[in-house]
Amino acid sequence: MCGIAGIISKDADNLKYIDKMCDVILHRGPDGSGYYHDESFAFGHRRLAIVDLTEHGAQPMEYMDRYVITYNGEIYNYIELREELKSGGYLFQSDCDTEVIMAAYDFWGEECLDRFNGMWAFALYDKQKQVIFCSRDRFGVKPFYYTELNGKLLFASEIKQFTVFADWRAVANKKRLLDFLVHSIFDHTSETFFEGVFQLRGGEKLIYDLNASRYDIRKWYSLEEKYRESPLSFEQARDKFKEIFTDAVRLRLRSDVKVGSCLSGGLDSSSIVCVANRLLRENNREFRQETVSSCFDIKKYDEQEYIDEVVRETNIISHKVFPQFEDLFHDIDLVAWHQDEPFASTSIYSQWNVFKTAKANDITVMLDGQGADEQLAGYDGYFTANFNGLFRKGHFIKLYKEMKAFKQIFGSRKFNPLMGLSYSILSIYFPNLSKLIARKIISGNQTDWIKKENGDRDTISKMMKDSQKSILENSMMQLVNTSVPALLHYEDRDSMAHSIESRVPFLDYRLVEFVIGLPDSYKIKDARTKFVMREAMKGIIPGKIENRHDKLGFMSPEEVWIRNNPEIFRSELEEACSRLSEMVDRNKVLAWFDERIASEKNFGYSFWKLISVGRWMKVFKVEL
Repeated sequence: MCGIAGIISKDADNLKYIDKMCDVILHRGPDGSGYYHDESFAFGHRRLAIVDLTEHGAQPMEYMDRYVITYNGEIYNYIELREELKSGGYLFQSDCDTEVIMAAYDFWGEECLDRFNGMWAFALYDKQKQVIFCSRDRFGVKPFYYTELNGKLLFASEIKQFTVFADWRAVANKKRLLDFLVHSIFDHTSETFFEGVFQLRGGEKLIYDLNASRYDIRKWYSLEEKYRESPLSFEQARDKFKEIFTDAVRLRLRSDVKVGSCLSGGLDSSSIVCVANRLLRENNREFRQETVSSCFDIKKYDEQEYIDEVVRETNIISHKVFPQFEDLFHDIDLVAWHQDEPFASTSIYSQWNVFKTAKANDITVMLDGQGADEQLAGYDGYFTANFNGLFRKGHFIKLYKEMKAFKQIFGSRKFNPLMGLSYSILSIYFPNLSKLIARKIISGNQTDWIKKENGDRDTISKMMKDSQKSILENSMMQLVNTSVPALLHYEDRDSMAHSIESRVPFLDYRLVEFVIGLPDSYKIKDARTKFVMREAMKGIIPGKIENRHDKLGFMSPEEVWIRNNPEIFRSELEEACSRLSEMVDRNKVLAWFDERIASEKNFGYSFWKLISVGRWMKVFKVEL
């Protein structure tokens, strides 16, 4: 796990700037740095040593006197690939995965990407073909940004690396800002919050032809194209899930440094911790697994009773951190700097503290549960999608049973999915009316403080509406366009800010492709979400976890903090509105804030999003 940088230009200053680009991301790779250049380009690298801690793993790395690579990530199945390549005559000097990537490229060409099980962003120079081949992993776990600046093509792990250039200007991408402020989404396109800065999206590759001085970007992986309806019975699917998930965790335990896990007490993180514990015991590993958890003194937001249950069952070493409001605004500019872009809630600060605590306990690799909710129907909105899917298929008896089970389990504690079902019926028989209602719902009454909404409202509204047709449609949207890309962004920045590699077993492509093809009824049954996973984990995770139906997500007591400290948050809102005066009506925002403080109405995330954008503009000196 590392940080990369690149300048493609015949500029004499390339080395000076590549050095500066790498200095900015020292946190991504405190264990070493390296550079490679010729007359056409320069590669830079910061190293966080995870596998093969010797100098043999240093980068940029050369291979066969033909290839040079700068690479960030882990190919978890590199041992199996290396053995396959050895049988084909390839030789290796190191015990790390970096050489394996270059040998695989030499043997299989660009199709080598299909054989990698891992997370990565890399640039590989082929001297013979005079091309630079760049790639990002299937779901975008590791970042790859690029921009053109005065005839140069620059690429980097973090956007802040571009700020070292004297002619760089940070200008806001207003459309993406509005998508974030109004719809709470970002990283759903190749554009970023910075005008002129782009990213390779998950499953994309960039090939730069040095002779022609041009590049082309293409998709190399599409989850939609991998969809295959599963023919397995539920019992077969349950056993297959357990098999793939266990192997995904096994591969992600490969490391020459200490591996720990994030533990929230929910089904996802608890499953990772318990499966990892079994694997370690089976291999007679003597050390005890360590976990880090974010906890709160406010019961509504705290999951310690579930965390402690996992600790008792596994005998792991548990570290707990209690994020405090008093530290939030002390740390916020540093978090904003590391995140590169605004973030949607203070839960990101909770995550920041988890990785900070892991670092303090010398844990260098952490396993985390991102991606489980999106493929296994773990969010509340999936109930509506399930009801809609059953209605559209005419499965009315099953629909009735699911609605009855929902009421029995949740009563009035959750949102009312009947509203979503009613909208679905309306969209079938009265499509034009449903479009007007959707636009109202998506925009909401709380966005009249936006002076001029010119984001992609219609595109986003259609995407959100279509996603509610079924569990499958919702999963596809969240895995590819909305939830997962954003969560992976936060995960990468919070972990790498503390020189920690975060690994996400649920996004093993074998597991995602398998689960996405399962029937919706395997994911929600009798109003029990993640049903196939719950059944697969029986006897592995504590019964108290398996039978949980309340879902907190990764939360912070944000609303409590706001209500207890209204003056501080109001002041932050005023400052944010002054920076966003071209886009936001200050008086309407503050009146809305005052009304919410005086009432018991829910805040949502709009206030924090505005504050976060304001801080981001301040830290990066962003112009509108």
